[in-house]
Amino acid sequence: MRRAANQLGPHEVTLRTSYPSLLRTAGFGDISATDVTAEYRSTLRRWLDATDRHETLIREIIGNDTYEERKAQRNQDIQGVDDGLLTRFMYSATRPARR
Repeated sequence: MRRAANQLGPHEVTLRTSYPSLLRTAGFGDISATDVTAEYRSTLRRWLDATDRHETLIREIIGNDTYEERKAQRNQDIQGVDDGLLTRFMYSATRPARR
């Protein structure tokens, strides 16, 4: 499942450790995570709907191949969320004041 999720999701966020672990290593504490997966999926859906509404203009600007690649990636992302392979979290944390 992890491999499938890594292939579906953006490569920029593929990590071998957790975000809370990274935040702790960087000196942050009081770490909390909020699941925003539903909002992320909703944004992807709206993105695709807008892409469809403006297809002709977008194709003129970015070209057919790029248009198709981006649309396919967003559809793939939605499928990953629906399959439970992709999630999105918003993290907040505090860092002690420096003296």
